[in-house]
Amino acid sequence: MRLKTYLATYLLFLCLLFTSVGIVTVYMTTNQMNMLKEKSAGQYQTIVHSLSRDMAVLYGRSMNDADFSMAVENLVSGYARYYRRQNINLSITNLSGQEVRPADAEVSFISREYGDFIAISGVLPGRFGYFRLDYSLDATQNIADMRGIQNILMLSAVVFSIVAAFALYFILSSIFRPLAIVAKSSRSIASGHYSERIRIKGKNELAAMAQDFNRMAEKIEKQIRLLEEEAVRKQRFVDNFSHEIRTPLTSIYGYAEYLQKAALSEEEVIESAQFIMDEARHMRQIASSLLKLATLRGYTPVKSKISVQQLFEDISGTMRNSFDEHKVQLICRGNADTLDGQEDLIKVLLLNLCANALSACSPGKGEVYLETAEQGKAVVLSVTDNGHGIPHESVSEIMEPFYRVDKARSREDGGAGLGLALCKQIADAHGAAIAIESAPGAGTKIILTFTSS
Repeated sequence: MRLKTYLATYLLFLCLLFTSVGIVTVYMTTNQMNMLKEKSAGQYQTIVHSLSRDMAVLYGRSMNDADFSMAVENLVSGYARYYRRQNINLSITNLSGQEVRPADAEVSFISREYGDFIAISGVLPGRFGYFRLDYSLDATQNIADMRGIQNILMLSAVVFSIVAAFALYFILSSIFRPLAIVAKSSRSIASGHYSERIRIKGKNELAAMAQDFNRMAEKIEKQIRLLEEEAVRKQRFVDNFSHEIRTPLTSIYGYAEYLQKAALSEEEVIESAQFIMDEARHMRQIASSLLKLATLRGYTPVKSKISVQQLFEDISGTMRNSFDEHKVQLICRGNADTLDGQEDLIKVLLLNLCANALSACSPGKGEVYLETAEQGKAVVLSVTDNGHGIPHESVSEIMEPFYRVDKARSREDGGAGLGLALCKQIADAHGAAIAIESAPGAGTKIILTFTSS
């Protein structure tokens, strides 16, 4: 594109330049010729009047026509010698006996091998009309000077066109350099190098375009990273789901085959059936949790004013037996009165968080705090435990479906890994921000910030 633009611009420039030089040359030539013709015509008229006056004097002195003709020739010879110093040739012709019609003097330009001339020919006025005066101005030097000026103009135009060619090349190179950088960066981004950026300084339109391009590249890079992270999460979800569902299916198949092929006592049959029922119940829980996750995606909760005190009492009543069994204390406290949300979903959210906190605490030593506070127009709920905590590298992934911090824990201890994923889905549906503060051996605090709409 740069080459095409360069050639098109340069050709247009040459056309304009040489057209202008041609117009100037023609104008100068025409103007110079007109000036020479006007000058010659003026001199011719001056000579005619002066010669007619002198001839009238001679005519009065002459005795006959022969003497008069001789005197006229001598007179014109004197004129010719005088004007020859001005590159003017004069001659007179006696047209006696020929039919002569008075007419204006004719001005013409004559070009010969030995020079260029402006010729004027005409009869004298009045009673001397039978004499024809021929005037010839040698314009060779004037024409040569004029052609020299034309050559200088043409040479200047050629030199200027060469200089302009280099100047135009550098100008277009400087103009197209940012575009080349943009094109290079675009190809780099298209090749997968999403961190590529354009570095153009200044405050002109190209710099503004570069800034817009960089913003676009940043958004593309961000979206690509999100897509990559989403792809990784989806693959991890599929892998974890496959692993999670394969274990109970294997157990169910194994016990069913055992029941079919082995001779078992009634107690062994009941025990095997119980194992099958437990695994089926676990699969049903997974299916139920996944259904809730799918249902909550894009769901808009029906919010109402929820009494925080009543909410805490309900959570305490539901979880009391589990906490008593593990000898872990559940402590509820706070200063917020109400919370905007869908009550059943908020209960599911807090029950899951409390259940996770309970499983993280050591029996007989654990404490779980369910707290609430007001921060301006926001209501903050938090669940804090003094359990084993979460490693730093796992905090960002703890709410992924089927994710377990301790891969060695059984699902009886740690569940299917869908509780926190469900909590995040509920928080997102309510527009609540969720944050996790944790460290190994220092417990975990999950903070939910609900803003009133």
